[in-house]
Amino acid sequence: MHIDPQLLRAVAFAVILLVAFGSRFTTGCARQTPEGLVFSIKPIIAWTRAILLPAFILFFLYTAITTHRNPVPLWVALLFFAAVGIIVMQMPSTITLTPMGVTQRFWFRPLKTIQYNEVMAIQAAPGSRSTHVLGDNRVRITHTSNHSAAKEFQQELERRTGKRVVS
Repeated sequence: MHIDPQLLRAVAFAVILLVAFGSRFTTGCARQTPEGLVFSIKPIIAWTRAILLPAFILFFLYTAITTHRNPVPLWVALLFFAAVGIIVMQMPSTITLTPMGVTQRFWFRPLKTIQYNEVMAIQAAPGSRSTHVLGDNRVRITHTSNHSAAKEFQQELERRTGKRVVS
């Protein structure tokens, strides 16, 4: 069975647009765990990354095998997989408001922690829909538009730190 690459490209582009715009309309919700209040990435973002990232890798391999008469150069394949690795490393992390401070846990990067008494400022960027928590220990924790419950995150930080969100 031969799949038309033009159709696959159109479907992939449509899915990317739907996810990009659809994720802005969902808010997600924070959940209480024994560690504290957890703000993870929105479920729609998590599912699309779990499904689309392998699909794009398979699409790349499929088009490389079926549509090119010559094999794909090794440097192109390495560049593609390096880009996939960078995307995975930049994925939004889980933010937890523990009883003592704010923590941000990534997949492949070290844990970030700011104690509530070390919070210098809470900045809300108006255009990018993200919130930055700045600590006096030079740590910055960022709640992006891909995370759940942005307003609840800001309100809970204000309550726990005694600082106001600055726009």
